[in-house]
Amino acid sequence: MSRYIYIALLLGLVVAGCSSDEKTRYVRDGEEYGVTDGVFRGRWWSYYERGSSFLAGKFYDEAIADFEKALEGHSRDAWQARTYGLHFQEFFPNRELGIAYYHLDRLEESEEMLQRALSMVDTGRAQHYLTLVKKAKIAQGILEDGGAPALAVDTGDSILLTERDLPLHIEAGDDLGVEAVRVNGKILPQRNSDTDQAYEKELTFMEGRHTVSVAAQDLANKTSVQDIAVTVDLTGPTVGVFSPLDGAVQEGDTATLQLRIVDRYGLDRILLGDTVIAEAEGDGVQELSVDHELVLAKKGENTFIVTAVDKAGNETLTRIGVFKGQSTSTAALHWRFQEQHPNGVLVADASGLVVQHILSAVEGEGQIRLKSPVADRPYRHNKTLRVSGEVIVPTQVASLTINGEPFTDLTGAPKESFNRRIALDDSVADGSVVPLNIRVEIAGGTAVEQNMNVEMRPVSLNTQASKMPVAVLAFQGQGVAPEINDLLRTSLEGVLVNENRFRTLDRINLQDVLTEQQLSDALSSPDEALTLGKLTPAHVFLVADIFTHGAGGVEIKARVINTETSAIVAVLDAFVEDHKDRDAVAQACENLAAQINALYPRLSGEVLSARGAQVLLNWTAEDGLREGAQVLLVHEEAPWIDESTGEVLEPGQYIEVGRVQVQSSSSTGTRAATVGQTKEGVALEQGMPAITM
Repeated sequence: MSRYIYIALLLGLVVAGCSSDEKTRYVRDGEEYGVTDGVFRGRWWSYYERGSSFLAGKFYDEAIADFEKALEGHSRDAWQARTYGLHFQEFFPNRELGIAYYHLDRLEESEEMLQRALSMVDTGRAQHYLTLVKKAKIAQGILEDGGAPALAVDTGDSILLTERDLPLHIEAGDDLGVEAVRVNGKILPQRNSDTDQAYEKELTFMEGRHTVSVAAQDLANKTSVQDIAVTVDLTGPTVGVFSPLDGAVQEGDTATLQLRIVDRYGLDRILLGDTVIAEAEGDGVQELSVDHELVLAKKGENTFIVTAVDKAGNETLTRIGVFKGQSTSTAALHWRFQEQHPNGVLVADASGLVVQHILSAVEGEGQIRLKSPVADRPYRHNKTLRVSGEVIVPTQVASLTINGEPFTDLTGAPKESFNRRIALDDSVADGSVVPLNIRVEIAGGTAVEQNMNVEMRPVSLNTQASKMPVAVLAFQGQGVAPEINDLLRTSLEGVLVNENRFRTLDRINLQDVLTEQQLSDALSSPDEALTLGKLTPAHVFLVADIFTHGAGGVEIKARVINTETSAIVAVLDAFVEDHKDRDAVAQACENLAAQINALYPRLSGEVLSARGAQVLLNWTAEDGLREGAQVLLVHEEAPWIDESTGEVLEPGQYIEVGRVQVQSSSSTGTRAATVGQTKEGVALEQGMPAITM
């Protein structure tokens, strides 16, 4: 009898258990919540996991109960909380409890828990819900908003730029909190809705007038707006010279200078040498006329430099030459020809008649004299190409266009000096070519035009001369067909050339220092390559032994050799299952190239300290510099200056002034010693820029 009673009791427990399970299932839209991954163990992390599931299913009371139980076992939020042993998991019960409170409109408790969570770990999720809590309290009248947010932009209400970039510093404040700040409708990144916010934003413009709109919005949806007028002026004033005309000869002690200067965005001042001879009274003056007496201090050539400066700070310089003497003298005729045709050929007899004949033949032509860019000279730029020069015509310039864009600031003078910077696309890179066309229409119907392809080379040391020279020499193997050796060697060489990390010495480069027989030996025999390596300009070269495996398998064992010491720097390897598979060969060579790149990282840094021929560089052993690697020391060269006007035609660039060779690296720096002589007049010193070859 007792046996039956036991069975009945057991069945009752099972039925009760089933009923209990049915009661504790939480289902919404066909999805079950309040579950854990595996058996619920009743530990704090189990309660957190189940509470998170409840929260996801919007079972907020159940979630609150589980998060409170979790907090009894572990009270701090953390990205990684250790559960047991070496097991870790994310754990944010304070934050998630605050979120559950928010959904139940228990706003005070929600804010308290969210603030507590943020004091432990600042997370975007907690910041987001804290903002929602504040907005709900405003909507319910618990918090009262004192007004629209305060907004300050440190650039003022109107800005005149000579560069395309405008850095903005924005500050916004509100008694309850700033929800968002937008610049031209685009919201700025913001982690929280604190009462005081500060932002940094940089905008880039094309030339012309623009409006920047900055708006700050508080948690009560009140908005403050500040509009800023921005003018980007990349064009210098246009200087029109009416007198003295180009090539003027004057017998007296003075000459009259007559100028008309225009600038669409406003002029500032006009200088003759270092002396201000005219100033704009107030802002927005677009035109100035100058009538000034020039003193001819000496016989022969007298040179004057006129500088026109606009409100943005752009300058246009023009040189004016006047010859003091008899207009028919041979010296005056020679000088006139040189002035009007500086690139012409000077031909004259004792009487000067030949020169006079040449002048009469060419005086009716118009000329374009470019100062920048200079033909056949690479142009180093950041974001703009500066085009400056002068146009000289017998009557007046009717129109001037640069790359099809009209140059509207003309004065109507027979000599117009212009200066404009053309905004360049970000796609313009080192080595690219920018076409330049300048066309001048002359009053009367004739025209003169000048075309140029400008080679762009930004200021950098990403030149071939600054990169470590590498030569890929012999690839050979026992019983390996020569064509396979050649395929692997040329494929690796091709990958290195395409990556442009090293200055890869090809057959032509090597032929400059090796005879045909020596080159042939170096390309076919690793032993011979070792012997001839010191004759090449390469710092390292690669030789490889090739092994075959099966019908088409090829294994490459490449050695990186220091040409100075003949020491093996490293051994690299790659395997190709079928050498007829060109894609597989290319992949293997790319793998080899990646290993070479890792051996010689391209690093930029500076000199920490210098002691005679020894320098300490700011790279450490972790940077991977190898003993024997060469480093370039550089300094910034003086800019290119127009000799006749003093105009800066091109900014200075970084040039190599010396080389050092790495001796050792430690956890604090890299020691190196000079290789050869540094450039005369340049001392090694702290802060000097450095770059690995």
